Amino acid sequence: MSRGLRACLWLVLAIASLACSAAGPQVRPPPPPVAGDDALLPAETAAFAKGQLAPADLRCLPRQRWSTSLRADARFTAGQILDELGRHGATLPDDKREAARKQLVDTLFWRLVLTQLVEGDMHNLGAVPLGGLVGSDGKPLLLIRTSFTPAPERAGSCVQSLVGAGNVRHIVNLYAGPMPTEQLEVAERKAVEGVGGTYYTARGDPHGGWREDLREGDGGEGKKAAMIAVATLIKAQILHPGGAAPKGNVQVHCGGGMHRTGMVVGVFDRCVNKSPWVDVAAAYKRHVGWRSDSEPGGFEPQNLAFIESFECGLLEPQ
Repeated sequence: MSRGLRACLWLVLAIASLACSAAGPQVRPPPPPVAGDDALLPAETAAFAKGQLAPADLRCLPRQRWSTSLRADARFTAGQILDELGRHGATLPDDKREAARKQLVDTLFWRLVLTQLVEGDMHNLGAVPLGGLVGSDGKPLLLIRTSFTPAPERAGSCVQSLVGAGNVRHIVNLYAGPMPTEQLEVAERKAVEGVGGTYYTARGDPHGGWREDLREGDGGEGKKAAMIAVATLIKAQILHPGGAAPKGNVQVHCGGGMHRTGMVVGVFDRCVNKSPWVDVAAAYKRHVGWRSDSEPGGFEPQNLAFIESFECGLLEPQ
């Protein structure tokens, strides 16, 4: 690669970084809330009651709304950046421009998504019973679900309330994607390990790409691989974190608490808790921002089908 091309690409990424920083606070406000956007489902309220944990004691919101415009916003902004570069004489060869445009779109999109989650306080709180397990205090344990939440290191944050009033002693982070979440992950780990708990991250886990297996697998092989990975994760990180019984409640999240989290919690609730399918399906839909068939939010029907068809026998001890 020539020095001129390297300089041009560097300028593209620098402008993209500035655009992302500027774009964060300028993300269009979410639409007005509708019923269910900011409320727990009845089954979730019952789960918190069973675990003798009042949601009001947590600094976490059930809020979840999903914007379908972020990808289009990222494409538009990427085009603006490249056009602005051209006006300043920093142009890319035609065979490099499309690759740079795609990289810019992805960078901008994931920055916008993270901004929506964090700045919009889309904590996506929910809970199901932790398979009938109880803590050392005799209280039933919970599997608490969220998205990434703001400022885990700050007193009064969602994470701090979970490890405090919420007795969370294990955090299971399913996210291993391109959003710049490293600082959030470091702070989450510090918070839970500071109370003697454990932190799992899918980054670096050979089974961490199971959602991609599900999307890309041929002839059912990807689906089977995803089922095995999810079963391994549930047994090793949720039911036996650190190789032992949970010391407290378990928090699970991915990026937005929608797809990976939705599938893992849905499988757990259906197969371990034996919850009615109507409750399992309703939880998946609420946590992806589904409002109706005409306003599906981030709903992906194949994920709900994965939960329904999951082979529960994979969760049996081997």
